[in-house]
Amino acid sequence: MKKLLFTLIVPFAILVSCKKKDPDQNTLSRKIRYEITGNFTGKFDVIYSDNINGATRIANVALPWSKEVTYESKVLSVGIGAQASTTGAPAQTATIKIYRDETVVKTTSATSGSLGEMVLPTISYIF
Repeated sequence: MKKLLFTLIVPFAILVSCKKKDPDQNTLSRKIRYEITGNFTGKFDVIYSDNINGATRIANVALPWSKEVTYESKVLSVGIGAQASTTGAPAQTATIKIYRDETVVKTTSATSGSLGEMVLPTISYIF
């Protein structure tokens, strides 16, 4: 009897205790929007990239700025970073966000230094 209960209960317990998986991330939209906002009055050189196509550079970007890209399924990760190409005023701020569809998936911020210089650290997102 114990063997029969063990044979029936253990597989059932395993099935019941297994978590439902989140939807496969690769079935979601691969639409990414990069956005830089803030009160920084200088301009940025922005570089965004992916693991297949490499880097794309956009020079002398004023805020606010955004770019939308739809990636192929073979692209596994994306990233973005920016550095001031012209200075702003000291203590100004800027924020980079990566959106997947309309959801923010990564973000970073920076404050300009005493000379108005700024580097927004690179952030990445893995599909």
